[in-house]
Amino acid sequence: MGVDFGSLIVDLETLVSNSKEDFSNEFWSEYENYLKTYNKLLKDVQSLGFYKNMKPLKDVPYSEQSYESGYSKQEKAKLREITNAADNLLKKLKLLLSPPVKYAVNSKIRSNQLFVVQGNNDEMNSDVLQTLEKLELESIILNETPISEQKLVEKVSDCANVSFGLVLLSSVDSVCFEGKSPEEPKHQASQNVIFELGFLLGKLGKNNVVAVYWPKKGFELPDKFEGVRWIEYTQGWYFTLINELKECNFDVDANKLSWI
Repeated sequence: MGVDFGSLIVDLETLVSNSKEDFSNEFWSEYENYLKTYNKLLKDVQSLGFYKNMKPLKDVPYSEQSYESGYSKQEKAKLREITNAADNLLKKLKLLLSPPVKYAVNSKIRSNQLFVVQGNNDEMNSDVLQTLEKLELESIILNETPISEQKLVEKVSDCANVSFGLVLLSSVDSVCFEGKSPEEPKHQASQNVIFELGFLLGKLGKNNVVAVYWPKKGFELPDKFEGVRWIEYTQGWYFTLINELKECNFDVDANKLSWI
């Protein structure tokens, strides 16, 4: 049976609640169970493709003190570490699951701002950004410099008025699947871009995110995102993008593109 967010939330809430209570009561005998539970839950989260850089918590040896005589500072600090780490992971998961911003189909015209996640092809990035500029849209680039998951969340939260995202996918990783010839590898977008696509879909809703991809031979789109509005980066791709933007209530005019 696969891992699901619902069970992760419940298990993390239980771990946070119990470890907080035991810490306040200076209770120590459950430490090892808490440690194993946290590390298992973190592994489950990472198996879903999130927070790969988070490290498991390490065990700490018991002191020679008996439980009745109190606990060492090191032990108490480790129990606090489990409590805080579980609470932090719980908040991250709840943020990913927060309901997307909803917009009525016939809502008022949007602002001219949108989030952009760049891919790994400079030519494609430059072309798309120039097109958006010609359409008088302001690009808020989320990954112009290396950005942590926490900074990504903060940057999106700081732009609460921005309600649309454009993600650019191009080949960066080559993989060869079992039973396939190494001469015919499959190509994938970087894991960071795929994560940021998933984050924007969860935060803004699938109707408010468009993904443009470079159709290189053997390039595989991520299959875990249903309902994504894909645009193939081929001749005339900007017509499709303009239609998508208009459907999403952007005030855009194709006549502003000088090469049309």
